[in-house]
Amino acid sequence: MWVIGFGSLFGNSMVIFFRLRNWKLWNNNVQRLFISNLAIADYLMGIYMLVIASMDLYYGELYYLTALTWRESNLCKLIGFVALLSSEATVFLLALITLDRFLCITFPFGTIKFRNTSGRVSLVLTWLLALILSFSPILLGNSVKDFYGFSDVCVGLPFKRYSTKSGYIQYDATESLYIFIESTETEHRPYWTYSIALYLGVNLAVFVLIFLCYVIIFLQVRKSAQTVKSERQQRERKMTIKMALIVGTDFCCWMPVITMGILSQTGVIDLPVSLYAWAVVFILPINSTLNPYLYTFAALGTCKKQTKSPLSRSIVAMGNTVAKRMP
Repeated sequence: MWVIGFGSLFGNSMVIFFRLRNWKLWNNNVQRLFISNLAIADYLMGIYMLVIASMDLYYGELYYLTALTWRESNLCKLIGFVALLSSEATVFLLALITLDRFLCITFPFGTIKFRNTSGRVSLVLTWLLALILSFSPILLGNSVKDFYGFSDVCVGLPFKRYSTKSGYIQYDATESLYIFIESTETEHRPYWTYSIALYLGVNLAVFVLIFLCYVIIFLQVRKSAQTVKSERQQRERKMTIKMALIVGTDFCCWMPVITMGILSQTGVIDLPVSLYAWAVVFILPINSTLNPYLYTFAALGTCKKQTKSPLSRSIVAMGNTVAKRMP
């Protein structure tokens, strides 16, 4: 957790720093805006990881005595909100980046593309949607009060099925144990439905669309490579490999979680508690550490190579000459 947390903070801090410092190297301002916001979303995940690691170090081996207090604390709700905001914003930003690449590559001469204004509006709507989804469990209060208390890591993944048993936990001083007292009254738990709808509904639908878009992009690039036998073909192959890495890392981080949630909710398997913790503190956050290197550092090297090539210098020189002659 410490390695992933600090790795995410360092990598995404470098992303934001290079984007602000070398913004002239990118001709596509929309992609720069999307990737910069993706770095901010991944940065939030790094904060979440370090807070959870700090609390684990703080409670230590005596955590079992204060587990209920921690799950119901405001800090658990706050850090769970940060984790959910980071994960949902990342999913939606990946969808925006995929849609932008889909429009640019599949319809290179089309008029429907992200411009500076439309890109900023899309980012505002994306963050608003992520904020609404993340803040809803807190805003609704008692109706979904246990959403961020699903687990010790304050993230409500749908790894447990709905239980018809209801009741409360009470500490037995004579036995020095916490015991569960079952109630005869039925209890409606909407936070189960909310978690299932969010992770197994919204996120699954978004990643299916991302996967289909990249399949179409891959076929389009392959078709263009068969007809264009030039330097452009090599660039398209490199772009295809880069896209495969991007889709592969996101798929490997999210689809196992979604698959385990589906299998758990359908009753096929019963997931152990330890697997829940591993999914939250390792499988999902690892992509926040990998994204900076996949999206920015590779692009930075590409931009530097293009600015150093003779063709790029000639184009820039011609553009400067034309600009000087214009009134």
